[in-house]
Order: sequence, then C-alpha cells, then structure tokens
Amino acid sequence: MKKQKSVSLIKVMDEREIKEEFLPQLKNALKNLFGIITQLKKKNTPPPRELSFALMKEADEIETFLDEFGANQNKKFFPIREMIAGIRWFNFFLFQGLHLYTRVKHYKLMITKKEYLTFRKDLYKNLLYGYRVIKKIGDKLLKECESIGIKTKKGEIYSEKLFPSLQRKILPPDLDEGLLKEKEERIIEILIKYLNVCEEFNLFICYRHADFLKEEAIEKYRSLFGQLESLYDTYIKNTTYEMEINEFKKVRGHIAVSLHLLEMAKALAHFYERHIEKITYSDGYFKIIECIGDENKIKETIEKFLIPYVLRFSQKGKEICEIIFNKINRNPEEFLIETRVLLIPSHRLEDFHIRPIMPVTQIANKYSLDSYLYFNRRKYKLRDSIEMAMAIPDIREALMKENVQILIQGPLSAIKEIVEFFKEKCGAIEKNLKCEISVS
Repeated sequence: MKKQKSVSLIKVMDEREIKEEFLPQLKNALKNLFGIITQLKKKNTPPPRELSFALMKEADEIETFLDEFGANQNKKFFPIREMIAGIRWFNFFLFQGLHLYTRVKHYKLMITKKEYLTFRKDLYKNLLYGYRVIKKIGDKLLKECESIGIKTKKGEIYSEKLFPSLQRKILPPDLDEGLLKEKEERIIEILIKYLNVCEEFNLFICYRHADFLKEEAIEKYRSLFGQLESLYDTYIKNTTYEMEINEFKKVRGHIAVSLHLLEMAKALAHFYERHIEKITYSDGYFKIIECIGDENKIKETIEKFLIPYVLRFSQKGKEICEIIFNKINRNPEEFLIETRVLLIPSHRLEDFHIRPIMPVTQIANKYSLDSYLYFNRRKYKLRDSIEMAMAIPDIREALMKENVQILIQGPLSAIKEIVEFFKEKCGAIEKNLKCEISVS
C-alpha cells in the first residue's frame, strides 16, 4: 500500500492564485460594503441607525475574511485590512452614539433642560466627527481597491431591502403574574453596587489620569456598568418600588448613558491602541492618518467628551440614591459612599505604627458596609486586621522619607469616625478631593 503524502493545512498563494482566486472572492465580499459607502457619501448628516448597523455587520465580516487569508501579514493587502478596521471601530463608536442620541430623551436623567440640550449638542458634534472619518476612510478604501484591480460600478447602491431590522419582536406578555415579587434588601444591595462603581470610577479618573485612556481600563468600567444594567433589569424593573419611586428609573437612565458613552470610548481606545500605535509609520498608518487628520483627536474625544460626561452622570448617582434611601426610610449615611483624602505628616512617624493604628479595624467593623484605605495604588480593607497589618508598615516606610497621602473610602457614617480617628492618632490633615477632569 502506497504511503499518502501529507498535505499542509496552509498554502501560500502565488500571484496567479491571488489574481484568479483571492481577488474575485474579495470583490464579492466587498460588494455590499461598497454600496453602503456610496450611500454614506451622499449624506452630510449622520446616517440612520439601520444603515450604521448594516455597515457594522459588513465591516465585521470582511475583517474576518481578510484575517483568514492572512491580510494582516501581507504588504499589498494590509492597508485595506486596516481601513476596514478603521471603518468598523469608528462605526461602532457612531452606532452607540446614534443609539444614545435617539434614546436619551426617554431616560429619566437628573439634569436641567439646559444641561440636557448641551449634552445632545456635544454628542451630535462628536457623531459628525466619527461620521466624517468613516466617509474619508471609505473613499480611500474605494481608491485603494481600484489600485489593485477591484473596481466598483458607478452609482452602485446598497439596497434598503437588505437593511437588517433593529426592532426585536416578542410574544404577547399575557401571563398574569402581576408585578414581580421583590426583596428590599436585594434592591438596596444593587443600589450599593451602583454607588461603589460610581465612586470607584470617580476615584480612578481623578487619580490615574494617564491610565484612563487605555482600552483595558475603559473595558473594566464598561463591564461594571453593563453588569449594573443587567442587575437592575433583573431585580428592580417592574417592581412596586420602581412604580412608586420615580428615582429608580433615574438610576436606570444614568447607568444606561454611562454604559453607552463607555462603549464609544472603548471603540476609539481599541482602534488607537491596535491600529494607530501598533502600526506607527507603516504604509497603512499613513493612509489611516490622512483620513483621521490628527491622531490626537481620538484621545481628545475620549478625554474631553466621553470620560467627563461619564464622570458627570456617575457623580449624580449619590444624589439620586440619597433621595431613594430617604423614601424607603433608610438612613442615607449608612449606604452613601464617600472618599476622603488624608495627609499624614512625616514627623508623626512614631505615632503611626501597629499598636495605636490597629484599633481602626474595630471602628470599621461597627458598620455593615466595608471601608477601604488606598495607598500607593493598593487597596486595603479597613475591617481586616491582616490587611491593615500589611498596610501600616508600608505607610511607615514611606513616612521615613516624606509626608504620605492616603485615601479613605466607605459609607459616610463610618468614614466620619475613621477620619477623626486618624486625625487624633497621627495628626492626619484632610485635603480636598478635587477632580480636574470636566466637560470642556
């Protein structure tokens, strides 16, 4: 019996195969995208969500197609692959913004009419920016494809019959169960999670300015707000609490706005990290930069528009929750989260050691919610004696050289007592917690 030759699963195409096999497949894959680009070129205002959704679907499929053929490793096709990526991520930014622009009037936001109109105006201005970039990349893509032999028919359009419907159809909700049964403690737990996420986000943005432009950081908080939205819809939506206390819907609105803004920020941060920084000074880089103009505009959009508005809406969370706690006859100071900044003078080094400072754990344990101490980007649980036994020597070591700044975070009632403890035991001086990030 003859031994069969083993055949490699991957074969590098020669020029003939690229021309006769790959290019026809690529042309076919690009056909719908070309039609959408033609439609977009006719419009000066952002497109309807349906067209943006269709573009998202096509760009995703083409990028996958190109990656399967190894276009990201080929000098000739790499620029096309990067242009598709540019269209995909800027369109994701656009789609999320269009959805927010359409839906924001239905959210019960705790803002004035003037603030609402300003936000809509700022949002629209940034949608125009994203849309212009997509059109420029689309135009350059058409020219790039023509240069390698893929020509488009003039006037080719994308049929509106192919628009995917955004409307979701469901069965009639005729199961007679009345309002969902709810537990007050579960609802309070979700509000506490919301307050914790808002405070952690505020703290991160104000104290780690250089890190919040990174996709990894944005994704962390996007995910947390996504989880909050899911928890709300599972345990609070359609409960008697939501029906009777209007502020619950405001919580839902603020979560949703923050989530969509972070989705937009993630899209830009991803594109910047993977398709600008990673390919700097390549042929694909220069072609993309021609479409974007100034690459700093991407970072500026995140830093001056998206993140400041998430910060603004998340800071409103404390006000909304305070009203809710009062309406359900709970003391807000037991639940509202606060962060205080303390400066420990280096000359009080001898007062800052295990014996005088460790009783802070007893104070923290008097309260039902956790309190934390932040030092040198590390987080220590104040009610945990083991964690504090690690924190105190670290702080003492720093005090040998200079004054030390620590952050204390927890429920208002606990924080008041803990701050007074540090002032008394080691001469801590309170500083203002001021965030320099704001809507420009």
